[in-house]
Amino acid sequence: MSQENIIYFSDYICITKGADGFYIESYKKGMSVDEFNKIIGRHPEIKITSFMAIKNAILFAPKPPVKFGEVKDRISVELSSDELKAYIRLCVEEWEFSGDARVKLMEEISKSLEKAGVVFGIKEDVLLDGLCNNKQILIAEGIPPEHGEDAVIRMYEIKKAKPAIKEDGRVDHYELNLINKVKTGDWLGERIDPTPGTAGKSVKGNPIPARPGRNYPLHYDKNSVREERKGGVTYLYALKSGAVHYEGDRISVSNHLEIDGDVDFKTGNINFDGFVTIKGTVADGFSVVAVKDVEILGTIGIGSVKEVVSKEGSIYIKGGIAGKNKAVIKAKKDVYTKYISDATVACEGSLHVGLYCINSNITAREIIIDSPKGQISGGNIQCETKVLSPVLGSPSEKRTVISVKGFNRNTLKERLEEVMKNIETLKNELVKVKAEVNAYFENEQNGKVGSLKAEDIRQRFNRIKNELTELEEEKKAISDTLRTRGEGEISILKKAYPGVVIGIKNIIKEIDRPIINTTFYIQDGYIKEV
Repeated sequence: MSQENIIYFSDYICITKGADGFYIESYKKGMSVDEFNKIIGRHPEIKITSFMAIKNAILFAPKPPVKFGEVKDRISVELSSDELKAYIRLCVEEWEFSGDARVKLMEEISKSLEKAGVVFGIKEDVLLDGLCNNKQILIAEGIPPEHGEDAVIRMYEIKKAKPAIKEDGRVDHYELNLINKVKTGDWLGERIDPTPGTAGKSVKGNPIPARPGRNYPLHYDKNSVREERKGGVTYLYALKSGAVHYEGDRISVSNHLEIDGDVDFKTGNINFDGFVTIKGTVADGFSVVAVKDVEILGTIGIGSVKEVVSKEGSIYIKGGIAGKNKAVIKAKKDVYTKYISDATVACEGSLHVGLYCINSNITAREIIIDSPKGQISGGNIQCETKVLSPVLGSPSEKRTVISVKGFNRNTLKERLEEVMKNIETLKNELVKVKAEVNAYFENEQNGKVGSLKAEDIRQRFNRIKNELTELEEEKKAISDTLRTRGEGEISILKKAYPGVVIGIKNIIKEIDRPIINTTFYIQDGYIKEV
């Protein structure tokens, strides 16, 4: 091999340049890897292709010539996979970075970029002052697309029923928002359209399309809610006056009967398949039966009515109940009232009483007296889990029976785990169905699928959502129950008088002396107090 092809020569090795690359020949052992790396460092034009060839030559000398590298390109151009960035790597002589040689190098780089198709976003400042050897240099940068924003949905929020005692110096008001009422044309929700986004541009000058934002369906009952588009926004409005509620994610306006005055001989008994609001009272002997929530807003409350019933919802009686041992109140969920006197009240949820409960028969999951001045005196109270009242009984030692059925904590914990697993399963299923709903919604908008198929998926989505809502309510109820002391609790926040008989899980205890601020609970088969 001719002298001019020798790159490096010593007693240990010889590196030569051939027509197809670089070769190494070793004569004897003794050269270290570090020494070899220093040699290669002085020759940036060498691109190593076989580290094994180098290792064999150095460690197992002597070895005949073997190819270990190739000639690096003077200028290599590399593009990112999205073609938004272009890089160069230089392997030139150091003197080419100055003087007239630098101008020629810049021209050579420009031609290399052009050959690679890079025509946009070239960084002139890097060409002028940012070049060096053996380093990846960002030489061109495109404009990334600005993807569209997804549709934004805002819906009517159902106000949670939360009782409050308000004092104005003369009278205590028991305030609660139970039924969410709207009128025809009232706003129920809106969806701001997704945006298309802005296209970008690659370093090759090609447009990069933007991903448009996703659109989402509005879930609503078409019989009671209408949609209207205005300036890129789809609005939902009530088609009729009524009570707003959700079935799964679907908003609807249910029938709502509003009686401006009293229920009496003018109106007759009320039997309605929706929500009922009575702005006055219910006259003695009359009845109100509704499928959904019932609210009676008259400040004087009700007296010896025949019955007030909510088959699926809750009942709110703002002024209280003076039942005269005739009134019957029944609700599937909760009951809220300012006071109860001489009445029968039964509900499967919570009974919230503002001030007092006197001489009444009560059945509920729990009873809570909201006012710090409140009391339960006389009558028969039967609850599933808990009774909470500032005062039990009266100074006259009126017989007051408080009974808590109690529960099995371990059984409830097992049920809670089962409910949580079912919730997780339904949530996973809901994610899949929601994706189907969105996909069919987009295809339906583009005319690619029939609306009947999309409606089937929507119904499945609403069914799962309803099941999920029921399980979430059960989870909350169980969690609330598990926060009860022991396996059944009766809490006296201030005082209990003699004449009060308490029972938890059929274990009876009679109060024979005044008791201050005490909680009774069942544990290990015994009533304990704290």
